[in-house]
Amino acid sequence: MFKSLILLTQFFTRIPVPFEIKDATSRFKKSIQYFTLFGFLIGCIEALFFWLMTMIFPVWFAWILYWISDGLITGGFHLDSLADTADGLYSSRTIDRIKEIMKDSRIGTMGSLALTYFYAIVMGAGIVTAPYLKLWQMVGLAAVTTMVAKTGMVLLFYKMVYAGKTKGLGALWTGVSPWRIAISQLFAIVVIGLILGVSGLIAYVALIACAWIYRHYINRKLGGFTGDTIGAYGELGQIVFLLVLAALVKVI
Repeated sequence: MFKSLILLTQFFTRIPVPFEIKDATSRFKKSIQYFTLFGFLIGCIEALFFWLMTMIFPVWFAWILYWISDGLITGGFHLDSLADTADGLYSSRTIDRIKEIMKDSRIGTMGSLALTYFYAIVMGAGIVTAPYLKLWQMVGLAAVTTMVAKTGMVLLFYKMVYAGKTKGLGALWTGVSPWRIAISQLFAIVVIGLILGVSGLIAYVALIACAWIYRHYINRKLGGFTGDTIGAYGELGQIVFLLVLAALVKVI
């Protein structure tokens, strides 16, 4: 587990960990069960920052700073995927051309809009939710929100079809054993239930439902997943989770 967490930290964050992991490609598939735990640990670092900021600023502003810290720690890893996916899928081109657009390092109009909408929704949803949660729950929500990005991605790995013609990052996640996916989801359920209760668990169910819809859409549109389309759901999953939670906290 220790080596798996180090590998995931090196891959998904800017945190410098000077430790060599041998046969990293093979270990990725054997580390899926730790994805949610890894996301939660990174989330705890960001949640600590959020909590410290609440001692200085109002909760709503600390929530905005939390998202800035997330971008700095992760280097916008999944944000790039979200922008590339939006540019490709909304280009109204052929499948091959869509994939070429996704590989282009330049950001287009739809990618810019996707990032703008993403931050507007996740920041706004947190601000809407804050008055209905205790401070410790808001701190927990910060950790859970970071975790949810990895939780949502893992849902896509079940019998995933890779759409690339060459072995890109997406190919790392094919052939994942279902039990590894199940363990990662079980961990997420326990954490979400303890911190956010029924509202959080319903939001998690919404995350699963949207993963199923997204999976079918991508398979129909591209014939399978690429690294960008996988990473994009990490961010889309956070949107779904926070929107549903924000809608429920006042009711439940």
